[in-house]
Amino acid sequence: MKYLLQTDYNNALKFIDKCDDHIFKIKNWALVTISAVIAFGVANDKDIVIISNLAIILAFLYLELFYKSLQDDAILHSTKLEKRLEKYYSGDKEEAVENYSFGIGSALAYPKLKNMLSILAHPYRRHIIIFYSFLVIYSGGGFLIGRYLA
Repeated sequence: MKYLLQTDYNNALKFIDKCDDHIFKIKNWALVTISAVIAFGVANDKDIVIISNLAIILAFLYLELFYKSLQDDAILHSTKLEKRLEKYYSGDKEEAVENYSFGIGSALAYPKLKNMLSILAHPYRRHIIIFYSFLVIYSGGGFLIGRYLA
């Protein structure tokens, strides 16, 4: 049973790292895509293309919140596994495995919009709002440049 708990814990940590990697890639693709759309819109004098960035920003924000929600579930699962392993190593093996189900899949719930929006309300997650706000400002700047200066 110790092997199952440790394997499950290691898998949870790998999943958390994988979510971090996806979130990092989402931010990178958001920045690249939005920059390309602004450049295309300004170069071709198409204001509507630049305005479409708002929909693109929302799509990338949704993707990030989706993965962040899954990651939060995995972090909660790994925390519970740490407590189980601690009980197991302290000699309380029966309590450590009580009501235990193996696998990260048992801990993950499909992200709901309400839960995803609550991530934005958390004070330690303000960086998400700030990042996407800067992208909106960046798009607005691109729109103004394309409209009045180009």
